[in-house]
Amino acid sequence: MHLRTDLRLENVTLSAGSSVVLKGVSLQTSLAGITLLSGRNGTGKTTLLRALLGLDKPSHGSIFLRNAVPEDIRKDVGYMPQSIGDAALAIPAFSHVLNAVGGACWGLPFHWRARRREAERVLKLTGARVFAHRPLGALSGGERQRIGLAQALIGAPELLFLDEPLAGLDHGAQNEIISLLCELSRNLGIGVLMTSHETSSLKDVVSRTLLLEGGHLRARI
Repeated sequence: MHLRTDLRLENVTLSAGSSVVLKGVSLQTSLAGITLLSGRNGTGKTTLLRALLGLDKPSHGSIFLRNAVPEDIRKDVGYMPQSIGDAALAIPAFSHVLNAVGGACWGLPFHWRARRREAERVLKLTGARVFAHRPLGALSGGERQRIGLAQALIGAPELLFLDEPLAGLDHGAQNEIISLLCELSRNLGIGVLMTSHETSSLKDVVSRTLLLEGGHLRARI
């Protein structure tokens, strides 16, 4: 089966401060299934994710997602950062997701019923409705990640970019999140690109690994 090219880099140089993340890198790959972006601490995985979202700019070269520049396809990409700000921890999880729906808007009518339906839809997808009435700060790490995933799923994106979704979770919670990601990818056809240091937990489920090391990015199937 032929897999389309979801990600294409053309002679990309990217830096984070004085550190070089990518140095003249060209690469093309599918992001179907689950793709692991791996690398040691400090190699710039978060910076690369942000560049793929169009939030950080390369100093040279071009980045394409599905033959479009990241800014033009942003509504088709859901993003979950490493952590939720402390100011959000006191509010109910449902309100957090509802606010995100209103902020993103993604073509929905700006009406509270439409916003509420979308919030309920994504919470159901991630199995988070049962605890969505509780404050974010009262949730376990795994529950909080489900809320983050729900927020990333607003607007039915075709790609999900997740920054360390397994960090700080015990083994059981990690397995639950991995199973959820596999289910979302399989049932909804979403391509998942995630950073993680938990390579042993993911080895049996990833479709490919992108290894970031020394300014180079290499794809391993």
